[in-house]
Amino acid sequence: MPFQHERGKYPVGTVVRLKKTGEFAIIVDKAYLKDEKEFLNYYANIEGRADGRWALYDGDFELECLPPTT
Repeated sequence: MPFQHERGKYPVGTVVRLKKTGEFAIIVDKAYLKDEKEFLNYYANIEGRADGRWALYDGDFELECLPPTT
């Protein structure tokens, strides 16, 4: 069965808190299984860690703050 996580689609720029460590992260990109329909994970910059994109999987984090809308 394909991955379908419609409820978890956060926009780029969303701030989240990692459940295991309590660290904050900012979502910088999304990754899809195929055709931008079957959601797989997010890529984020994690505060205090070395530069780079870290994979965050749905369920590993909680919403902290949505990005402002303009």
